[in-house]
Amino acid sequence: MFGPLRDIFTFMVDCFLVYNEDGRSKIELNPKKLDEAIGREVLNGFCRCFVHADRLTSAISWAYTSGEYHGVDSVAHQRDLSAMVWYSIGTLRELARAIFDLRKALVDSQLVDLKDETWVQLNEIEKRWRDGTYKNMRNLGAFHVDKDVIDKGLDELVKEKSVTLADVDQKGVNGRLWLGYLALLNGLGLNNATHRELLDLVMADHAVATDAIHHAFILATKAAGVSPPAAQ
Repeated sequence: MFGPLRDIFTFMVDCFLVYNEDGRSKIELNPKKLDEAIGREVLNGFCRCFVHADRLTSAISWAYTSGEYHGVDSVAHQRDLSAMVWYSIGTLRELARAIFDLRKALVDSQLVDLKDETWVQLNEIEKRWRDGTYKNMRNLGAFHVDKDVIDKGLDELVKEKSVTLADVDQKGVNGRLWLGYLALLNGLGLNNATHRELLDLVMADHAVATDAIHHAFILATKAAGVSPPAAQ
């Protein structure tokens, strides 16, 4: 996940000052110069995308750390993976809105080639989470858990003779309260197949979103002819 970040530095040398600090590559820029070169609307759009890109990267990091700490077969890790997916769903929805605004600003500024593979990928993500089948998942089950959705899910669960309330041990952090999650899935109409489809979409977009945003930034700054700031 972090490999593309390192690769970006090679491309950025022509646009910004890059130097090594304690074994890490660090990029410095002149914000005033960049603001003037690409425009405030474009810069604003990229900043919003960067915030969401970092959140997606952190979500993957949390999931990996959870597996290392709890064990990949543990109840805790499976719970953490579910939380990561739904956090990502909400973030992808917000990212899609930022991509929409960024693309408009870039088109207005004539700083984008929408035929470039980078923008083909970003447009697919934007369309999927802004206008697609799962566009409402942010409000219904991710950043919000809708009361009516849970009620609908409970209507389905009460038809069953038995459902799992919780899976717990002596340490609460290792447990999971299944009833809420089952009500959520049922309320959203997610069966095994559609739930799997949703998970696959989230993971696929995780794999390309952050890298595509980085490359979109490189393309825009190169199109604007931004020169690297002088080293002090």
